[in-house]
Parts: sequence; C-alpha cells; structure tokens
Amino acid sequence: MWIRSQDKMALVEIHDLDIDGANQIWNGCSLLGKYSSEEKALKVLDRIEELIGNQCGLTFYMPADEGVEV
Repeated sequence: MWIRSQDKMALVEIHDLDIDGANQIWNGCSLLGKYSSEEKALKVLDRIEELIGNQCGLTFYMPADEGVEV
C-alpha cells in the first residue's frame, strides 16, 4: 500500500508503521503524520488497517490532526 505523508512531501510504500512517544506515525525513517494524542494516531492506524484488509489498492492520505475525530 502507498501512503502520501500529511505534509504531502513524501509518497512511500509502507511495510511497517510505528507510533513514537510524540504521537507521530513513522514508516522506517519517513515521518508520515503528527497527532495531538495517541488516541488520534491509533485511530489513523485503524483506518489504514481497514484499507489494507480490504486490499483496495488506493493511496491513503494522512489526515491533518484536526481532521481526526476520536
């Protein structure tokens, strides 16, 4: 699956996603998005997981922090 970063400056094929202690989502050394809470970051990962599960073949755009409701 391909993901466009929140700042639109990177397009990466994902293999492993991680949330760090600052609620940022990373794919290796590529920062994909920053969120104000761990809950929001986890919600975004949940949405990505759903798309992967559906094998839709689309590019997921990391939403802005204010665009994620928890």
